[in-house]
Amino acid sequence: MPRAETPYSGLADTWGRQNRKLHNKSCAECGSDFRPRRAGASYCSRPCARKKNGGQNVQLQTWWVNSKGYIEGRVLTAQGHRRVKQHRFVMECHLGRLLREDEHVHHRNGVKSDNQLDNLELLSSSQHTREHNSERVYRRGYKLNLSAAERGRRSERMARRHSDNRAAALAKVEAPRG
Repeated sequence: MPRAETPYSGLADTWGRQNRKLHNKSCAECGSDFRPRRAGASYCSRPCARKKNGGQNVQLQTWWVNSKGYIEGRVLTAQGHRRVKQHRFVMECHLGRLLREDEHVHHRNGVKSDNQLDNLELLSSSQHTREHNSERVYRRGYKLNLSAAERGRRSERMARRHSDNRAAALAKVEAPRG
């Protein structure tokens, strides 16, 4: 395709096509003109961006609301950036240690974005499940109202069935191949 005869103007590309959305900008560090890739770009390159503030312009924390309504972010630690939910991060700062995987942070008032320390409570996985399932409404047929005797009979029947299946599996393994 031949080059366009028209001089380069505002939003035309080097071929003269009018297909650019953003105007050229001047770099905030070196002053050269550049084509921004997004509307918020202020620097022509990464080296120019790093020169600002002596290369120490790294954000310590960046937060946003995720699709489930929790505030989530990236936090700078000694090991580098790590992604964490804000309520867990607040509890970790309060305790002075990282949380284990089996530790859950519960919002007492149920508001996922309210991460004040007095609204947060550290629970084990089982306690957290118990807390949320206490208010659960079971559908028909899910929660059975069984007597203790019936519950015992069903338990024994399932134990027998399990042991029978296990014995059959062991017999298969031990059977000589012919």
